Amino acid sequence: MQSSGGGLAGDAGVWVLGTFALYLVVLLGIGLYSSRFMDSVGDYVIGGREIGPVVTGFSERASEMSGWLTLGVPSDAYSTGIMAFLNGLGMIPADLFAWAGIAKRLRKYTELVRSVTLPTFFATRLGDDTGAVKGVSAVVLMLFEGGYVGAQIVAAGTLLQILTGIEPWVGILVGGVIVIGYTFLGGYFAVAWSDYFQGAIILGAFILLPVIAFTNMGLPFDEVAATAGQSMTSITAGTAGWAAVFGIISYAAIGLGVPGNPHIMVRFMGIDRVKNIRTAALVAQLFMFVAYVGAALVGLYAVATFGEGAITNGDEVMPMLTLDLLPGAIAGIVLAAALAAMMSSADSQLLVATSAVVEDVYHGFFNQDATEEELVAYSRYVTFGLGAASVAFAYLAKSTPIYTLVLDYAWGGLGAAIGPTVIATLWWKRVTAKGSVASMVVGASTMILWTQLSTVIDLLGLSATVESSAFLSGLVGVYGLFPAFIVSVITLVTVSLFTEPPAGVEDHFDVFDKPLSAVIADGSAPDYATDGGTNDDTSPKVVTEADNIRGHVAASGYWDDDER
Repeated sequence: MQSSGGGLAGDAGVWVLGTFALYLVVLLGIGLYSSRFMDSVGDYVIGGREIGPVVTGFSERASEMSGWLTLGVPSDAYSTGIMAFLNGLGMIPADLFAWAGIAKRLRKYTELVRSVTLPTFFATRLGDDTGAVKGVSAVVLMLFEGGYVGAQIVAAGTLLQILTGIEPWVGILVGGVIVIGYTFLGGYFAVAWSDYFQGAIILGAFILLPVIAFTNMGLPFDEVAATAGQSMTSITAGTAGWAAVFGIISYAAIGLGVPGNPHIMVRFMGIDRVKNIRTAALVAQLFMFVAYVGAALVGLYAVATFGEGAITNGDEVMPMLTLDLLPGAIAGIVLAAALAAMMSSADSQLLVATSAVVEDVYHGFFNQDATEEELVAYSRYVTFGLGAASVAFAYLAKSTPIYTLVLDYAWGGLGAAIGPTVIATLWWKRVTAKGSVASMVVGASTMILWTQLSTVIDLLGLSATVESSAFLSGLVGVYGLFPAFIVSVITLVTVSLFTEPPAGVEDHFDVFDKPLSAVIADGSAPDYATDGGTNDDTSPKVVTEADNIRGHVAASGYWDDDER
């Protein structure tokens, strides 16, 4: 086996590449084979939306973690040491809050309202007839979800580089072609069950790798300290004072992104029963705890195994340790699952961005009478265009670590722009459409500007001033989502208090506060309740991202009538 960036050689390379290819062929074959035995389009797409709590919990975590967990967190641990365990400091409680405070209300509300996308949900809840909320939120989703896809392509390119030894730009191009091509098909096949399958393998990997490493060398902390210094075994990475404070705040602030990421929110919409949310939340929390601890341990064991600085590209830490500890065939399954999970996440994120453009912008503003066939055609054009833009972004950002790409150019932007509105629309009666729009613009702008703050400080000649103050130095280095989220919330509250709230807010909150069966039984379902189809005799039709995919499948003519 060659070192970092050199590709694989000998029997190990043959095993890994062979297993990798077989894995993807089997995954695709299962989807193609199963599709011919579906009785309806509803059966084909996540079993008519009857997704249980275990699969939902796995899917919610797998859709978010992808390349950031598999490559990013081990890389962070390899460079910072045990401080990387703090990645869970914000994420675990934030995800628990989302399940406890968002999932049930969002699930019940979208069972009555035709909210295929978050922009449509915002426009309905806020009574916005101007299109401002829908338009601005759609642009935000397109921008930052496109960055998310780019980050996944970089991650996929990194793995392909390790597997084959090809140049980074070739890996990005090949990864981009796979992701875009997979989206054309994966838009129909990459549903919750594939996330469950791939997530289970990734979870198993982050249990197996530390266990095997532990049997070989015990706990890695003494070896890490001897190899890389005592700072690597410090919870603040050897920093003190304001630097330590803002470092911990940065890790805690990562959790602020959970409410604003639509590929997480849509999992709440698609669970089979409201009562199963608690079980799904438990599954997700266990998944998260084990995965975060395991991913950080992988980075630490890589320090103990290879030494500090031996792996020049931190994104290669997890694949290199996998190849070092596991037999070729098993390593192939783990790395293939990692790549498939990245593609699955990119598929979901690209579909969210595409839906924002086609459904919320084109269909909502320019052609409200468009047929499903036209929308499918435009969706394909937009998917290709956004995918190509994401590949270009990935090429330009190929030297940026996956950890930074996701946090700064995707996760943080969505969290600061969309998150406050998601929470407010579900819990605050006074929020207004104008407040939401202002919050999105300010939150997104602050996040973008904060990523360039060091450059701006240098241009203004303020570097010496900042460096002379421990507080300013720590503040400048804090994760941008922390200030961006705060500024976004302040803007949302201030503008909302000075503008007129929408009418009928009490009707909306009746749906949030009362059992859904009671809303339907007493005939008090609000005017905006959906009017088509039912899941059963007591509940209106659930409309989620899956319904959008279902419409695309039906309109595309993928099945002949005799195959439905």
